[in-house]
Amino acid sequence: MATPRIILLLEGKEYEQETLTRASHLATKLGAELVLLHLTHSSKVRRDRIELPDDERSAQATLQAKALISELIATLPQPVRYECLAVDNVVRELREWIAANPANLLLLGSRHHWMGGSLARLLIYKLPIDIQICHESYSANLQAVG
Repeated sequence: MATPRIILLLEGKEYEQETLTRASHLATKLGAELVLLHLTHSSKVRRDRIELPDDERSAQATLQAKALISELIATLPQPVRYECLAVDNVVRELREWIAANPANLLLLGSRHHWMGGSLARLLIYKLPIDIQICHESYSANLQAVG
């Protein structure tokens, strides 16, 4: 029997630390491989879609996100696989990526956004995989603001 595989979509934000820790724990308990998939906009999308927020258009922001993900990976007790996928059409290209990299479960954070909207809302029912939404805490941001 093949080793189960869990994919966790990441943005490269500090608040994803807890989500990554939980996903790692789940993968360990299930004896599954954990794949961290960092979705980014292609350079064409970053160049052509002026309505994107600056942090989504910036190549520098993408590099900073990759660096943060590397730091998060270093905190894990077991190895994980990391991949970065630059996309023009997130649903189509993620569906193709999953077809080439079969998995049992796709995890994504409740705060993960794409093109100004919820990535979970965009993907739910559109991909041939079970999707679980990981509810991420807002308390750190509220403490910083309040």
